[in-house]
Amino acid sequence: MRSIHFLGFLVLGTVAATAAGCGGDDEGVGGQGGAGGAGGAGGATSSSTSSSTSSSVTTSTSSGGDETDQNDSIETAESIEIDGDAVQATLEPIDADQDFYSFTGTKGQVLYILTDAKPEENEGDPTYPDLVVSLLDAQGTQIARNDDPPQGGNDSRLITVLPADGDYYLLVEECTSALGPSNCAPAENIENFDYALGITLLDPAAAEDDSLVGETEPNDEAAQALPLHYEALEDETGYYTTFVIGGFGTATDVDVYSFTLPETPAAESGLRATFVTSAPAGAEGSGSTVDVSEITVFDAADLTTPYAKADPSKGGSIEVPVKVGEAAEYLVFVKRPQGDVGANDFYVLLHNRVAIDGLEAQDLTNNLATTPEGDLSSFELSGGGIAYAVDGQLADGVTPDTDHFALPVPEDADETWKVSAFCAAQRHGSGLREFTVTLLNGDGTELGEGYTATETETADLAIVGADLPASPAEGRLLVKVSAGTPAEDVTSRSYDCTFGYLPAP
Repeated sequence: MRSIHFLGFLVLGTVAATAAGCGGDDEGVGGQGGAGGAGGAGGATSSSTSSSTSSSVTTSTSSGGDETDQNDSIETAESIEIDGDAVQATLEPIDADQDFYSFTGTKGQVLYILTDAKPEENEGDPTYPDLVVSLLDAQGTQIARNDDPPQGGNDSRLITVLPADGDYYLLVEECTSALGPSNCAPAENIENFDYALGITLLDPAAAEDDSLVGETEPNDEAAQALPLHYEALEDETGYYTTFVIGGFGTATDVDVYSFTLPETPAAESGLRATFVTSAPAGAEGSGSTVDVSEITVFDAADLTTPYAKADPSKGGSIEVPVKVGEAAEYLVFVKRPQGDVGANDFYVLLHNRVAIDGLEAQDLTNNLATTPEGDLSSFELSGGGIAYAVDGQLADGVTPDTDHFALPVPEDADETWKVSAFCAAQRHGSGLREFTVTLLNGDGTELGEGYTATETETADLAIVGADLPASPAEGRLLVKVSAGTPAEDVTSRSYDCTFGYLPAP
């Protein structure tokens, strides 16, 4: 495997969750994030959402393009090589052009297909293309696709395992062309039409660093757990994402891994461990013929009850606070659903060590709206406005625990501003159930319909772009965080939230 620096990308580095992708997102209001934190209001999250960020190819910023490219069909596909040089190309007309590329691959090869169009300083810039990349087999049938990667950003990054020896094709197009204008940001706002495309081979056996781990059997039991490793960034401020590439050889196969998060660099509010699948299975995802149906995390000192549990096939991932240091070992069990073995039953997990933005600090006093916790961790949003982040716990007890937080309204905000909330508990592996967030006026009174949301196993908790009251009481809003009866088979009671104020577009 060549260096992790490929095409100018930080190939095995994480991408900080920045802008909401295509898929019907309103400009200026973000969606739920993947690993690394709940998505930020305004399409941005804290810079500490992940331990590193991607660097990008610098592409031309011309508003024109080559209208005579000759790769608009499979028959005229342009050749591209695995581990070869990046292809620099242009989409024009931006909302209709389709570029095809051909390459030859071998069964079992793990490929990382990367595109780059967005500028490094703003991965959500609407004046650049929001790319979608599709993998086609020799007959032109789509077998995998990526729009926005789980790490965040709009530049497509597809990780897949080739199902057979032979010829393959890549289709690169803008979101509007691939998914339709109703599902994408307006194509008429795009002024820069250029992009880069490359393919790199991920080969754990030949890797020269610790950020690429290949599953090896037997690893079906705790005693056979395969340890995960961490590759430090060159500036030692964090770690690259660890890619875990595995497969299910039988209908009952279970894969077990172990991890211990490094203590350094220290994180003031603690650390989370994250495990997220690189994409759903199937032709609209990774191309795998099986889903991962369960990821469970155990404290190695107690294998009786899972600490965290998530179902990736329903959109869940693991993102829970963990202990660090040599004595804090955890085990991760990866399971598949019942059923026959498919033709290409693989999975790719992205694992990272993520600094917590802000930790709940007043659990003994924030149970009431009259004594909300303030001074939350905050950061500015790229579209203006401000966001607040908090990681908390709802402790078990005879009286259900509730948390209240105060969100100061920016001094320049008026009634045209919007307020949003994005939170996760169950869908990040916690045992909390019916996790609910309610936005209240600054004096604790209800704001009415549209200011509350509840998480389910299959649906994110999101309050998107609710109107800001004309005169918020005490110059603030309050957040009430609560939950129903927790799960008995998961011990974590954690949640993570991002709240934000944003001016109207």
